[in-house]
Amino acid sequence: MSRSDRVIGIGLGLVIGVVAVVLFVFLGGPSTLDAPSLDTEGGIERSAPAEGSPPPEQGQP
Repeated sequence: MSRSDRVIGIGLGLVIGVVAVVLFVFLGGPSTLDAPSLDTEGGIERSAPAEGSPPPEQGQP
């Protein structure tokens, strides 16, 4: 196996891996709870509690 074959194989493996992850995240992930989205509509933002504030009671998110 020549050095160029090895480099081509590693490069193709990386490209295929990145494409698989992108396809899963953006096409296969809408059924998950925190699916990523490119639009900003419908997003819920929560602020972090202030330092020194008591922790939330049981049953409260």
